[in-house]
Amino acid sequence: MLLFGFYSTYAQKSSPAPVITQYLYFTGTIDKYPVTFHLYRINNKFSGCYYYNTTEQPIEISGSIEKDNFLKLTHTTGEDNAAEVLEGVLKDSSFSGTWSYKGKLLPLRITRKKDAGNLQFDYIWSSGSKKQKKEHDYDPDELSYDAATVWPTATSQHPATDFIRKIIRNEFGEKNSQEEIGKILIRQKNSILNPVNKEDNNEPADFNITVQVEYRSDRLLTLSASSYYYNAGAAHPNHGTSYSCIDLINKRKLDITDVLDTLAGRATLHTLLEKKFRAAFNVKKEEKLSEYLFEDTISPGNNFLLTTKGIGFHYNPYAIGAYALGDVHLYIPFKEVEAYLKPEFKQLVGGARQ
Repeated sequence: MLLFGFYSTYAQKSSPAPVITQYLYFTGTIDKYPVTFHLYRINNKFSGCYYYNTTEQPIEISGSIEKDNFLKLTHTTGEDNAAEVLEGVLKDSSFSGTWSYKGKLLPLRITRKKDAGNLQFDYIWSSGSKKQKKEHDYDPDELSYDAATVWPTATSQHPATDFIRKIIRNEFGEKNSQEEIGKILIRQKNSILNPVNKEDNNEPADFNITVQVEYRSDRLLTLSASSYYYNAGAAHPNHGTSYSCIDLINKRKLDITDVLDTLAGRATLHTLLEKKFRAAFNVKKEEKLSEYLFEDTISPGNNFLLTTKGIGFHYNPYAIGAYALGDVHLYIPFKEVEAYLKPEFKQLVGGARQ
């Protein structure tokens, strides 16, 4: 499916090449294991995630497509920088090939899944850059903007369509806007590439934001919004990811208190988050968390990812540790916190958790 994208560059004098932007929703198997893929294409570059349906824990992947529609996607793990590799031929409605990791090779076949409940998405992209004259040593040589987002199609008939558009606009700081997202992206791009006040160091010189579907079912939608920006003269870039978990039935954004009784489950959650962190960052039992983090405990926050099988707590740089630690993502299957799930949430996700 070829979707509509926005593209411009200030250095071009001729017409830009056609742009391919796609949101690809696939299901299938790796060997005998059922999987789901959410892939995003901008020309020959791909990003997104996949998850095994038994756990629904997203695994981030990225790559590019080459000649003869050969697509190679990778996920780099923390274990000796080893990489999962998923490669094969991408057709209009299928992707077939192999999954490999540390010498293990398994067959991969996934096919296009029909959008559930008349909820269909386009993938919209706007990008540009502009050379600028340096007036100070800390001024960058170039200003750049890159933004991409899912957006319910004009023909989407789902009851939550308008609410999802509102959530996406809010991710771009347009809380009260009713504009189509393409117009918002172009306006924001022009603002960054043509700053009114060049002396304002708070204006980003390099800005990137991507909003994607991280998980979806007929009752639940989780969007991720990943941003990166650099202000002239700053010690380092800033980046982070925020999540919006949407109850598609009642058209509302879920808070942590809608999902878990965090007061009754506080001790259990602290224990589980510590366990997940130690496993993810290879922290030994005898080492204190405060050797890696600001404190010796990790508390559940309100920045989280939801599936029908688990919850992933996300901590951006400086949230619980130093910038050098990077992003921390800790996924807890619901079976480990079953006693603390709110009854209303159990009813929402229903039998999908089984």
